Amino acid sequence: MTVQKDLSLKNRLIAGLPPSSRSALLEHSELVDLNLQEELLVAGCTGNHAYFPIDSFVSLSLAVDGENDLEIALVGSEGMFNTTMVLGDPTSTLTSVVQGAGRALRIHRNALRLRRAEDAGLRQVLLGYASVVLRQIAQRAACLRCHSVPQRLARSLLMARDRAHSKELFLTHESLSLMVGARRDTVSHAAGALQKAGVISYTRGYVLLLDEAALAQAACPCYELDLQAYSQLQRHPEAVTDRPVDAALS
Repeated sequence: MTVQKDLSLKNRLIAGLPPSSRSALLEHSELVDLNLQEELLVAGCTGNHAYFPIDSFVSLSLAVDGENDLEIALVGSEGMFNTTMVLGDPTSTLTSVVQGAGRALRIHRNALRLRRAEDAGLRQVLLGYASVVLRQIAQRAACLRCHSVPQRLARSLLMARDRAHSKELFLTHESLSLMVGARRDTVSHAAGALQKAGVISYTRGYVLLLDEAALAQAACPCYELDLQAYSQLQRHPEAVTDRPVDAALS
């Protein structure tokens, strides 16, 4: 339990809980390994567990035409998934696939429901996080409409770096296409331009970030907006949860 407790602090959502809330949650949690490309949750199906990544990260995607998937959010040590459980619905609305292998804390939906009902501190933090995720999803829709593929690629690489805690990323063409929301050849062209500019080194399945400052300049403003939202949640969870859910989408 000591190792699990120490590792749990690497998840910022758990680390931000009141100590008593954190201890109670950990009593019902188990440490699990998440494997690359492992499908943890399927849209439309009932999920048995919620996950709090430690050094892994997971892509949450939606099938847009029955064949192609579109990434809606990327979750790592800043948060958790399946977020619908926080709102009282065990049915997943998104498919969750591991894009960065590593560890996570897993809690059964019944235990999470019980802790959420009994613990106001936990409930406030989880609802605040759910509100941030809703804003991220709404922002993602605007990003796809307003920002170019190179901008979105830079943003996706920065988000993956933050969640992997590394400048070395193991991402296939398919993974990058899902994350950026564009065709593989279009994403490959954008990655090639970043490589030519000396911003990244890119080979099949492997990305090394060489100039993070330049990558941040190339990214769309959505990256900074995401950081601000999570930072606000860490500092003032009550300020986030006081906002109606509809306001998160405005």
